[in-house]
Order: sequence, then structure tokens, then C-alpha cells
Amino acid sequence: MGSNAKLYPGNQFFKSFTKTWHNKSYPQISPARPELGTPGRVVFITGGGSGIGKATAIAFAQAGAKVVVIFGRRVDRLRSAAEEIRKANPNGTTSVIFEGVDLSQRVAVDAAFANAVKQAGGAKIDVFIHNAGILQTLGPVAGYDEKEYRTGLELNMMGAFNTVQAMLPLLAPKAKVFNVSSCIAHVLPMPGSWAYAATKAANTKMFDYLQAENPDFHIVNVQPGVVDTDINAGTEAAGVGQDDVELPAHFHVWLASREAEFLKGKFVWVNWDVDELKARADEIKNSLLLRVLLNGVPL
Repeated sequence: MGSNAKLYPGNQFFKSFTKTWHNKSYPQISPARPELGTPGRVVFITGGGSGIGKATAIAFAQAGAKVVVIFGRRVDRLRSAAEEIRKANPNGTTSVIFEGVDLSQRVAVDAAFANAVKQAGGAKIDVFIHNAGILQTLGPVAGYDEKEYRTGLELNMMGAFNTVQAMLPLLAPKAKVFNVSSCIAHVLPMPGSWAYAATKAANTKMFDYLQAENPDFHIVNVQPGVVDTDINAGTEAAGVGQDDVELPAHFHVWLASREAEFLKGKFVWVNWDVDELKARADEIKNSLLLRVLLNGVPL
């Protein structure tokens, strides 16, 4: 963020880039706002069967998306989510497609994306959101279970890599690409969280490079808040959610709008106030603010 960035209290755990800190949705990011409408747009979301992914899919349907495609490992969850997403469009005009796939398997991912595009009538992807992932068991680096670590690498890092390979040729010109990351990718070390932090930091850098290599696309890394979802059910992190699931869902819809174009190539938190971000649009766009860098050395 840069050592000279002005920070605000945020909440009891985190500082904030904006004076106002949100843990619930608010009118400026509501999918019902006409300015955030997405009619005619095709939206692909990995990890769309539950949690933040499903809530995001519902939000895009509420905003009028033409097609919403969700991917996940559990077909029963996807089928149920698809029905909720269809019903969320007030005019009944959102077509919902779902594909069951293990994102760690490259051939299966390519096939799932190709089949989804075929079902969508060959349409290009306007908005792609990589949201899938797992939270590995907490523990110190020394003595950590190798099998557990490799599982995290496969599902979090290889899953992201495989989706990038599959989706990139299918993107529409000027497409929006969002990587749902985590604060763990750049905050000070949190005890026991190194394995998850390693995958999230690596993915953040991969999407940074993807932006540098593809300047016509609009790529953003997103901290989705701290939300109780299936990813942390049954872990030490269960029950610690501070944010409503609609906050990241609605923020993603705003992020896909023209109002957020100044955030191209940045890392943003959904808790930050969008009006305050827009007030600093030129400063943010034309500086190294909101980039993951070595603090104090703007390289």
C-alpha cells in the first residue's frame, strides 16, 4: 500500500484505506442500482455453488446478467444454487448454467469451460470471477503435514492456474477478471495460517502478471471480507465471520461497473467505501497505491 498511505481505524482487527468501513451491503453497491446493471453480460464464477460464489452469482442475476455460469465440485449444490440464481432475476431473463468439475484437473477444466460456452450459445465471457478454494488445516511450518500442503497446492494454486488457462481464450474484449483472494496474502503473519497464505500470495502474483501480460483486460485482486462460509466450516476459523455474504457479492457487481474502472490492476478490500475510493480515483489509478509491494520501496 505504501508507507505514506493514510489509514483509518477500520474494525477491531484491521486498519482501513477508507474512513468508512462496511460489513454489510449498502445502497451504492446494490445490484438494483441501474448504473450497475449487467444486461447482456455473461458471467462465469468458480466455486459458485455456495458461500461468496453463490451470493455473487445471485447478485449478478439481480443486476440483470444474461448468462451466469457456476462451477464447483458438488453437482447437488450447483443444481440447488442454479435455481436460486434464476429466481433472483426480477424479470426472469437470466440463464443459469452449472458444471461440476475438479479445478485441479486441467483436462476436466478445459472441457467444463468449453461445454459451458457451448451452452451459452458460444458467447464470450464478460466477467470472470475465480472464487474457488479451500482453507488448509492450521499449523506451523515446521512439521506441517506434507499431504495436506500438497492438497492445498493442487486445489488452490493449480486450480487457479487451470482456470486461467481455460478462460483466457474465451474472454470478451475488455473483459473483467476478479481473483477472490484474502487479506492473508499481504497482512502480517497470522499464527498457523502460512499454508493458506502461501497459496493466496502466489495466486495474487499470478493475476498481477496476467494483467501485465494482457493490458486490454481489467484484472483485480479482491479481499472478500471475513465471511462464515463452507470453506471454513469445521475448522478453527469457523464462526469468526465479521461480514455479511452480500457485501462481497454486491461489491463484485460494483467492481464490474464503469464506476470502478480506476481499480484496474489493484488489490482492494470489499469493506472499503466505494464513494471514498471514487473520490481518490485519479490518485489510485496513477500511483502504486493498492498494489502488493515491498513496504517503503515502491518497485
